[in-house]
Amino acid sequence: MKLSRRIILSISVALVILFSIWAFVFYQTSKSRIYGRIDNVLIHQSEKIISRFMVNDSLPNSLSGHSGTMEYFIEKVTPEYAATHLTIGFQNNEDYIDDLHDEEAVRELTRVFNKLGTNYELTLTVQVFAWNNTLNFAVISILTLAVVLLIVVIIIVGLIVVDNMRPLYRLIHWLQNRKEGEDIPQPDSRIKVQEFKEIEAAVLAASKKSRQLFEEQKRFIGNASHEIQTPLAVCRNRLELLVDETQLDEHQLGEIEKTLDTLGYISRLNKSLLMISKIENHQFKEEKNIGINQLVKQTLDNLGDIYESQNISVTVSGKQAITAKMDPTLAISLVTNLLKNAFIHNKANGSISISLDDNTLTVSNTGTETALDTEAIFRAFYKSSGSSTSSGLGLPIVKAICDEYGFGIQYQFIGNQHVFSISFN
Repeated sequence: MKLSRRIILSISVALVILFSIWAFVFYQTSKSRIYGRIDNVLIHQSEKIISRFMVNDSLPNSLSGHSGTMEYFIEKVTPEYAATHLTIGFQNNEDYIDDLHDEEAVRELTRVFNKLGTNYELTLTVQVFAWNNTLNFAVISILTLAVVLLIVVIIIVGLIVVDNMRPLYRLIHWLQNRKEGEDIPQPDSRIKVQEFKEIEAAVLAASKKSRQLFEEQKRFIGNASHEIQTPLAVCRNRLELLVDETQLDEHQLGEIEKTLDTLGYISRLNKSLLMISKIENHQFKEEKNIGINQLVKQTLDNLGDIYESQNISVTVSGKQAITAKMDPTLAISLVTNLLKNAFIHNKANGSISISLDDNTLTVSNTGTETALDTEAIFRAFYKSSGSSTSSGLGLPIVKAICDEYGFGIQYQFIGNQHVFSISFN
């Protein structure tokens, strides 16, 4: 969830809770005040009735007032009952109203008094459904207005939050699109919030430092590669010169050949590590539309001659023309390493099946009869077959290239076949 949405949601929840509490308090307060007024009228009318009853004055059947029509009745009660009802009592009841032919809410007063040693109880009721309707209408009207105001407040707060968060989103967008080795203009600096200014300053300082470290690393890798390749080439040349100009026995020639193989392995290893580093540092910037079908054919022609002694059968299926927009050098490295992996880790008289369909290059090969470790297979120096000619960097290079261009790569073990698929979608 975005920060702006989280802030708006938190504010909205807080406002709804506060509004609910206010609505409850408002309703209870309004109801209490209305019933307090009705109770005062009932007390006043009860005193009039009792006063007239005390002097044996005639009493009306019902009373009328601002609070509505009141009805009453007086009955004798026992001393025990009177002793337990010394105070005036109020309660809400429902009473049948003849005019409405229905039960409606009434407010009831009960009051015990004594006349000439005899205890009586006065019960006085007044209809309150009109007051309740008025209260409910007022509450609903105010609540509707409050809900509208709440929605307006939330919208305004949301717009303010989003507007103030825009500089942060611009900075995030800049960070997401920034790549090492590429010159991207700094984000549009129109920040008024002090905290965002400090974040932007810290990010730009870290970015500048990162760029400096990147340039230093790139120079170091280039220099280190050159410094390693040069003595390796000198060693190879001297050994080859030694073989040409010196009479050596078979054992000595064998040892020199082993040394040359080791030097060749170190040289290939150095070049592979250098390529992975360059890929991860985004140093391959040229992009062209590369025909994968033609590249596969050319690579098979080259590798077929090299691994001809293994008698590996190769079949190619699929007629879809697959095109990928990428650096030509990386395209060659991608296809070469993938197909070379199928040859190196194959077995004598094995097979390789290549499919080009649905914008996907699939390479299946025989080899070990167990599945490879899917978590480790694309790690550097991982070896499953123990091949002495493998540096353990072919598949990591393939994975790095796929990650660079967003291609999907997948490994499966199906029918004793190791299946690698690259999707160029």
